[in-house]
Amino acid sequence: MFSQLNINKKSLLFPFKRYLRANNYNKINRLKVSDEVREAIYSKKPVVSLESTIITHGLPFPENLEMALSVENLIRSNGCVPATTAFIKGDAIVGCSKNEIEFLANSIPNVNKCSRRDIPVTMAQNLNGGTTISGTMILSNLAGIRVFATGGLGGVHKGGELTMDISADLEELGRTPVSVVCAGPKAILDIPRTMEYLETKGCTVATMCSPNIPGFYTTDSGVKSPYVVNNELEAAKIIKSGIDLNLKQGYLFCVPPPSDIALDDEYIKGVIEEAEIKAVELNIRGKELTPFLLSEIAKATDGLSVRCNVGFVKNNCGVACNISKELSNLESKSTYFQPIIKKNITNNIVIKSTPRPSSLVIGSVAIDTYCKMNAEGGNLKDSNPGAITNSIGGVAYNITLASTLACNRSSTTSTRLVACVGNDLSGKTVLHDLSQKGIDTKGLKIDDSSSNNTAQYVSFHDKGGELIIACADMKIATQIPIAHIESQILETMPKVVVTDANISTTTLSGIIALSKKNKEIGKPNFKLIFEPTSMEKAKKLACLPNINVYPDNDFYLITPTVDELKSIYNAFDMNDKFDVYKWFPILDSLEIDSVLKRTPSHILNHRIFQKLRKSGIFQMGVNLLPFFPRIVVKDGEHGIYVFSIIKNTDGESKADFSIKFNGGALIEYYDIPKDNKNPIQVKNVTGAGDTFLGVLLNEIVSKSQYMNTDIFEDPIQRKDSLMKAQKGAILSIEYEGTISEKLKLIK
Repeated sequence: MFSQLNINKKSLLFPFKRYLRANNYNKINRLKVSDEVREAIYSKKPVVSLESTIITHGLPFPENLEMALSVENLIRSNGCVPATTAFIKGDAIVGCSKNEIEFLANSIPNVNKCSRRDIPVTMAQNLNGGTTISGTMILSNLAGIRVFATGGLGGVHKGGELTMDISADLEELGRTPVSVVCAGPKAILDIPRTMEYLETKGCTVATMCSPNIPGFYTTDSGVKSPYVVNNELEAAKIIKSGIDLNLKQGYLFCVPPPSDIALDDEYIKGVIEEAEIKAVELNIRGKELTPFLLSEIAKATDGLSVRCNVGFVKNNCGVACNISKELSNLESKSTYFQPIIKKNITNNIVIKSTPRPSSLVIGSVAIDTYCKMNAEGGNLKDSNPGAITNSIGGVAYNITLASTLACNRSSTTSTRLVACVGNDLSGKTVLHDLSQKGIDTKGLKIDDSSSNNTAQYVSFHDKGGELIIACADMKIATQIPIAHIESQILETMPKVVVTDANISTTTLSGIIALSKKNKEIGKPNFKLIFEPTSMEKAKKLACLPNINVYPDNDFYLITPTVDELKSIYNAFDMNDKFDVYKWFPILDSLEIDSVLKRTPSHILNHRIFQKLRKSGIFQMGVNLLPFFPRIVVKDGEHGIYVFSIIKNTDGESKADFSIKFNGGALIEYYDIPKDNKNPIQVKNVTGAGDTFLGVLLNEIVSKSQYMNTDIFEDPIQRKDSLMKAQKGAILSIEYEGTISEKLKLIK
């Protein structure tokens, strides 16, 4: 198959997996979030996470299994999704299946007790582990879960001021933004010192409807609570306020147990004292102390304390569900907080604080002139009657506008345009327009030189809105000073940087150099996305010196059209980028030919694969994969083709068509969203591709920021994000202008 592409196979080089191991890149994301939990988080449904040490270390079999399953059922009956966390063979699981819970329940005693310090060892040695409050908070935060229900809290042990025997749960509550709903610190602890410690760590502590902290077994420990909340909505508002301010500490909500399941205070105090005396005699301390004391208390109470524990957990789960639901409602209806400061009332100057941009879009902003002829096709050598409109455009501007319009109002993500305008009337028009549309203008540089005017783009379209020809004067976009770009990157520390192809090759090389510098010095780095813009400008990629291949890629993603893909491929071929030393080892390791030979005929004969093969899209995309590990090829009304190299190869693709190769290579096809009742009404296709990337940019940033995931690594999020981007493109296609205002309503 590849012989027709003149690929030189002079030598047999090492396979892909060995290549990764040899270069220390065999790093696999071992956080496994169940489909049910992932779907709930993505859809912003209420989720409540659960620990697993009560399964692995708290109760005997089969009581532990019965308790775990009944608690999950209780959460579901309360309208939430349960997410039991644990470690199974070294993998961090968020949302254990029934089989996984049964496995944990039967694995005693071969299960590690996982707090923060134990997690690396558990993963490195592929151990099984039950998560403590600390461990559960960490996994919950990584998955994007806000609320966690448990029984009792660890804390400062009696005499802890001398022994420093303090639970890691308290440290976690000071640095991990997850809300823990519990029945208070365990009664075996020094509760006053536990509260003092939490205050020092900055953890918000509140009790539900009671002035005093409960004592886990009893309704009242005698220790005054820092705050009191009267209902779950008040608790949710506290959490939401912390989220809005991006505070990183945890929250502890103590729920006094119902009187019918709480134990008598004096009775349990006597039992605890006897257990503590025995622990001292046997010199039991550290992580073994709490299980020992609880075991002794269970024996002394003939199992009553254990039954109370289960009852407390269920009671706390009900409260946690209500908090999670209230929080979900608050987040769905909130808008981003923007304080307004009036600097000069007489001149009506108002300065609004904006969040630090999470992404930068570098490239062109231009005055767009859109000409639509009355006749079908028009006469190219004559004047044509039609309609002419002017607007602000440019690829980078369009992407920024689409991203800004489509951004969820409750989100703290934002996009900044980095571009140059001339010191002319057009430049002033651009600045005014951006301010009116709410677009961040801090990235614009005014070029005072007389030789550079603000960029302009003139396009001619037929009666149906299809592009006939266009002319672009984008010289100023090629002269954005790299120092200006560097200052913007240093100021904002963006998660993603997008460039259009209007910038110069020198500028693009400078951006790549900045990325490499960040890696070398250990600074937070950005994902680089390239929008090819046109067939001619797309060739700039081939002019980059020493472009890196997988897994050290310079680029995170490119988004060409079919024609731009051909242009990039031909330019790489002409510039001898398909070399034996860097490119070929990666391509060869994908074993494309051998995998295709084993692929069932019904897949090879599928109309999509036949189209990809006959058009050359398949061959070109695969050959470019070593340079660009994610390529989204736009094919207009026919949908998109996605070429990618992914690390998480376990999940099944949700695409309309897909083929998986060795080394994580994946090829997918996603049809455009279909609405049989309302077929697409094409009015203007100019902004479709820019809208697509603007919406996709939001998805990449928001999922990375709130769910700590890469959408291309998750089949569900990948499909949802790409389909959402296509829906956005359709909205702009059905709009007379370039970027549709209806993007504000996209979901």
